[in-house]
Amino acid sequence: MTVAGQALSITVSLAGVAVFWVLKLPLPWLLGPMFACLLAALAGMPLKGIPPVSTAMRTVLGVAVGASITPALLMRLGEMSLSIAMIPPFVMLAGVVGTPYFRRIWGFDKATSYYAAMPGGLQDMLIFGEEAGGDPRALSLIHATRVLIIVTGLPLLFAYGLGINLDRPPGVPAVDLPLRELALMLA
Repeated sequence: MTVAGQALSITVSLAGVAVFWVLKLPLPWLLGPMFACLLAALAGMPLKGIPPVSTAMRTVLGVAVGASITPALLMRLGEMSLSIAMIPPFVMLAGVVGTPYFRRIWGFDKATSYYAAMPGGLQDMLIFGEEAGGDPRALSLIHATRVLIIVTGLPLLFAYGLGINLDRPPGVPAVDLPLRELALMLA
């Protein structure tokens, strides 16, 4: 059943890419699979992840995030101190408001309610939540929906609400990086 679920996940993901591509929607390789898999999971389809692919992609994401931490960024920490100081109160507020919300309104158990309310990495919240006895299916749907709303909502808010141009991709294209740096990232 695992192989069939993985094949179904790949098929649903590629269908999402195709729909986004044909409709000329933004980020078809990111948002297409996210929307398609979310809809398939909500419909009860038996989707399964592919752990080696998931681990490899988290590694790539980790390297990309790590590469963005530069001396120039560290020099700007003072400018960001208010924003950084707001993170702990925000996390506590999310827990204080979110945990009872998921417990009372949606009827989830304590572990599922707590880990559903906590902001953080989707994979981390799923792993910690499942280890604590939470419902991994509910946690994955809740956090995937949260990520989906943020990933689609913020660009729309920035572009249409704040008039910020999002045409320029962040960073330097990989083809412009020195081979030595690419090899270092790969290592």
